[in-house]
Amino acid sequence: MQDATTKIAHRLLGPLTGRRILDLGCAGGKASVEFARGGATVLAVDSSAEAVEATRALAERGDVRFEVHHADLAELAFLRADSIDAAYSDGAFAEVPNLARVFRQVHRVLRPGSPLVMLMPHPFSALTTLSSDSTPSFDDVVRPTILSFTEVFTELVRAGFRIDTLLEPELPATDGRDLGCVVLRARKEGV
Repeated sequence: MQDATTKIAHRLLGPLTGRRILDLGCAGGKASVEFARGGATVLAVDSSAEAVEATRALAERGDVRFEVHHADLAELAFLRADSIDAAYSDGAFAEVPNLARVFRQVHRVLRPGSPLVMLMPHPFSALTTLSSDSTPSFDDVVRPTILSFTEVFTELVRAGFRIDTLLEPELPATDGRDLGCVVLRARKEGV
């Protein structure tokens, strides 16, 4: 996602020092390294072996240490219940086949009241036009797989989360359109 939006999302995590942060879908490890440098104990997870290796390499180059796991984002059995202070995901949930299962696992490992902060493409970003015409027609529309607000909100609530923040940052676009992304923070409720 965009750098300005990423900074907003990182601020929503709160202070990092001394906290256990779960980076879900760590990709190349940029956020994990930043969290570790900020004083967090980081546990990074990605389903891609290449992303796991890239994360380990970036951590080594950055001279920081943290755990990196090659696992499906819904397979968090290696973590104890109520052992994580915050969870973070930058775009990874868009590619998860069973979002409900991921949210249930994240809920299980988070401490009560702890946040899950996620960045995801804005649902309107599915209306990206291919032409320079300002009014898209159905023939011009590209429809990538984008999660709807309904799907995300429903599955978060069912898993036991309370959504407390939804931001739609304004981002500059080189083609004059701003389709952007969404930053969402949900907190674990209940046991």
